[in-house]
Amino acid sequence: MSEPTDPANQPAYQPPPPAPSYGAMPPAPSYGAMPPAPGYGAMPPAEYGQPVVVGPAPSSVVNAVRLMFVAAVLGLVSLVVALSTKSTLRADIAKKNPDFDSAKLNTAVNVAIGAGVVFGIIFIVLFILLALQVRKGKNWARIVTWVITGLGIISALASLGQTVAAASRVVGLISGLLDVAIVVLLLQKPSNAFFKPRG
Repeated sequence: MSEPTDPANQPAYQPPPPAPSYGAMPPAPSYGAMPPAPGYGAMPPAEYGQPVVVGPAPSSVVNAVRLMFVAAVLGLVSLVVALSTKSTLRADIAKKNPDFDSAKLNTAVNVAIGAGVVFGIIFIVLFILLALQVRKGKNWARIVTWVITGLGIISALASLGQTVAAASRVVGLISGLLDVAIVVLLLQKPSNAFFKPRG
C-alpha cells in the first residue's frame, strides 16, 4: 500500500508554453488614395419663368407703329378742326331737327362737341398705348388695333355720305387711309412671325 504523497513535495504547476509565433500579418499593401471623381461643374440653375427675349421688330411692324403715332396726332388735329367748325355742326343739327329752339340747339351742339372731345382724347391715349405694346410684340395689342382701325375705316366711309365741313372730311379720309395701311402692315408675313407666341 502506497503512502500518500505530500503536497509540498509535488512540483509546482507550470503553464503550457506559448504557441509558436509565425510572425504578424503583413499590412495590406497601400495602393494610394483613390483619385477624386472628375468634376463636371455645378449644374446651371433652371431658368423657369424667365421672360422670352423678343427680337427686333420687322420693318412692317415698325412702320405700323409709326403710322399709329401719326394717327394719334391726326386725332388731335381732328379735335381742333371740330372745334373750329362749330358753326357747320350747328347748321347740320338745325337742319336735322327743325323743331329745336335756340336753347335746345345750343345744348345739342355743346353735347356733340363735348362728346367728341372726350372720345377723341380717349382715342389718342389708347392708340399711343397700343402702339407701344405693338412695338413690344404683344399680339393682343395687334388684335385691339385691328378692331379700332376697322371701326375707323367704317367711320371714314360713312362720312362720305354726311354733311360735314370740308376740313373734317379731309381729316377723316386721311385717318381712314392710315387705318387701312396699319391693318395691311400688321397682316404681313414678317409681322405674323413677330407676333407668334413664344414658349
